[in-house]
Amino acid sequence: MMTRHPVRARSNSASIDIGIGCPTRVMALIGTGPGNDLRSQERKLAALSSATSQPDIVADLSYSHTKSPPLWRCVLERTNFVAATLPIYRCTRRNELVDPSELIEIATEQMEAGVGIITIHATPSRELIDLSKGRLVPWTSRGGGVVIRDLMARGSFDNVYLKVLPGLLSTAKRTATIISLGTTFRSANLFDACDLVHWRELDLQIELANQLATQGVGAIIEAPGHARPSDIRRLAVPLRSAGFPVMPLGPMPTDAGFEQDHVAAAIGASLMGLEGCAQIVAAVTREEHSGGIPTVDSTLEAVACARLAAHVIDLELLGCDQADRAVATERAQKRTCVIGKDSPGCSRCSTLCPL
Repeated sequence: MMTRHPVRARSNSASIDIGIGCPTRVMALIGTGPGNDLRSQERKLAALSSATSQPDIVADLSYSHTKSPPLWRCVLERTNFVAATLPIYRCTRRNELVDPSELIEIATEQMEAGVGIITIHATPSRELIDLSKGRLVPWTSRGGGVVIRDLMARGSFDNVYLKVLPGLLSTAKRTATIISLGTTFRSANLFDACDLVHWRELDLQIELANQLATQGVGAIIEAPGHARPSDIRRLAVPLRSAGFPVMPLGPMPTDAGFEQDHVAAAIGASLMGLEGCAQIVAAVTREEHSGGIPTVDSTLEAVACARLAAHVIDLELLGCDQADRAVATERAQKRTCVIGKDSPGCSRCSTLCPL
């Protein structure tokens, strides 16, 4: 029988269970950067809090350094969402180097303040860098790229996260923070998927997840990125067997969905979820590969698409069909497919309405 490793993510007001057999969760991605100030992201957070389709988790992907309070504190203080972060984004790099002491200090501050999930990139190594050289795109992770540049600048084989891992896990256990194992070498296109480095990193993620579970720390595995439907099925086999919650970054089942990435990602998440390997659906915006900054409207649109994908997954795996039955019943009783309309028919079909 497959071992399951569910986790419980905390917010300031409650907690949510994540894992196989639990409702599929949705994560919204926001954050400050060049041309993307704190005020605009605060407006985005406020809109998410009042939206009909809301996320369960909000990740602060900020990589700008300001004197303002970090965005993740706004998530904790103003919403009931679980806050998620990437500590390495807040480090002040000098000549591409990351100070391990600063990294553990930032991560500790976030965990002790109430952040429920932190993402780390502990898999980059000289071996995986060398294996990736034959790809179209060697790696596509922003956080993982920071780790790689630090590793190469030092001329060593030491991953900065592995240096601080004992202290990180000690604090994570004490504060009940979940560690999400980021994927640095996820494929950036369909043609790099399921190559040697892809499989090798996935093995390392599963090994690390088991190490965390042994030490009493909850783990999430992030995977994959871009993968065609047949590769999604292949990647799901070891992930399903490992039994840890999975957060696919998409996956994008096509590279040709330019400016429709929110739709492509929802399709990929549904495919991954039906394989039992999408416990968290990341809300990808239409700007994902456009170079543009997601607007408030496109962020809400992305969450709505992700929420619909999560519903499709739960409809199939958990039998959550109450909303579907309510819609079907209302359409049958009122003899119209238009929900909220009290008389039969509609202007589209007119006298030819089959209902």
